[in-house]
Amino acid sequence: MSTKASLIEGYKREHSQLDEGLTAMTDTLDRLQRRLDPSLVRQLAEIRRFLQRVFVPHAEWEELTLYPALGELVRRHGDPNAQMLVDHREIMARIETFTALAGRIEAGERDPAVVDQARILAHQIRALVEAHDRKEEEIYLPLLVRHLSDREVASALAVGDQHGHD
Repeated sequence: MSTKASLIEGYKREHSQLDEGLTAMTDTLDRLQRRLDPSLVRQLAEIRRFLQRVFVPHAEWEELTLYPALGELVRRHGDPNAQMLVDHREIMARIETFTALAGRIEAGERDPAVVDQARILAHQIRALVEAHDRKEEEIYLPLLVRHLSDREVASALAVGDQHGHD
């Protein structure tokens, strides 16, 4: 197996491990919300250890090694806006699921599990939008202010106006 293939497989395995840990975290907290069981409370220490010993080092490794190595490649060969578009896709998918659940609730379904699922999706949408907006405000808007003329900004806003955006 090549070095690149090995890196990609290792990266996917690590993401799978992170997903398992995050799923365990949300499952524990979902159960804890329903029943304040001492064994579930004790699992919080395990969750903290996972976040501190697995998740945080993974994020630090990405920032120190992977992102700098890929930055120039994205500029030359990729779409610098790709991550923002992925954000939109993830937000829209959750909105679609949420609106379907909200419609069921509005139609009279009162299953607490459905209401809880809608509640969780609402929190996910909010968190994704907050992170997305932060990226726009910290990265995109300063670039716009520094590098686009008033005429270029007005032109960009006119496109939004044509699509019904306020």
